[in-house]
Amino acid sequence: MQAKFRYLEDYEIGQEGQTLSRTVGEADVSTFAYITADYATVHLDRHISAEGPYGERIAHGLLGSSLVSGMISQTAPQIVGRDIPEAFFCGFETNYRGPIKVGDSIRIKWQISDKVDDPVQDGFGLVKTGFQVVNQDGASVYNGTLTTKVKKESAGGDRLHLKAGVPWQISQFVLDTEKTYYLEDFVVGQGEEIKGRTFTEADIVNFAGLTGDYDPIYVDAEYAKSTVFGERVVPGMLAFTVVFGLWARDTDFFKTKMSERAETYAGHLGDGASFLAPVKIGDTLHCLYKIDSIRASKSKPEMGILRLSFQVLNQRKEVVQEGFTLLTRATKASEK
Repeated sequence: MQAKFRYLEDYEIGQEGQTLSRTVGEADVSTFAYITADYATVHLDRHISAEGPYGERIAHGLLGSSLVSGMISQTAPQIVGRDIPEAFFCGFETNYRGPIKVGDSIRIKWQISDKVDDPVQDGFGLVKTGFQVVNQDGASVYNGTLTTKVKKESAGGDRLHLKAGVPWQISQFVLDTEKTYYLEDFVVGQGEEIKGRTFTEADIVNFAGLTGDYDPIYVDAEYAKSTVFGERVVPGMLAFTVVFGLWARDTDFFKTKMSERAETYAGHLGDGASFLAPVKIGDTLHCLYKIDSIRASKSKPEMGILRLSFQVLNQRKEVVQEGFTLLTRATKASEK
């Protein structure tokens, strides 16, 4: 019989396991695009993708990240706080070492790597779980960390109080449609505010069906009354992936012009987010993004890495999530 988990003290560093396997099919990729509005051709157009670096369509990176938490929730629910009223899945980081191709079968290997006091909330701790996404060939295509906030048994009747963040002040990014943009042309601190979307019960149901994450805090109204939030909430991964999709669709960043040669260097290296406060059904979310850092590659002078940071805001201008993405961009040296 599986051990019961309720408090931070029940978790042990070194606990490990793996999920059942799952084939990622065309329907998964298309459904994720419909949910998130991320209709990038590398995911949806098999003819254009055949001429790209992978030779075929690949799954969205954030679809893979969402499947990590969903698949783990089925076989090791304690890792993401499922069925634990005093727990909250509060963040992730994923490194994309390779693609998940349409038709690949994946499984998730996981191990609890650390547990620490929560620096923000007395009476709670953070459980860190490292993971690898392994395909049918045994290759590790993603790795990263999941973070879950869990109450300490010693905390007694203390309740979880989450505090939203404060919106950034950003310098507006103004697109020059006649300009070809290289790594050197972006400016740290520049960004945009992207229009939002209202989250509905249908969004939760669709996302749960796609990922397999039927945590009752998302789908069971009666159970949710007993949790730290007292009502159902929107999955943190759903909120982040939808807002990321809106950003990818609407931002001027992806309208910047690159030379034909430079476009071959584009790549998505990783994502991460912290879920600071709950998103409720009916909330409307939008995002701020800014260029956080610019780094040229030491080994490949034709390439560099942009780190973009995000804030997800609700209709009350409260920051409910903060996150980042890492993207490659060609340098001016690529044209020499």
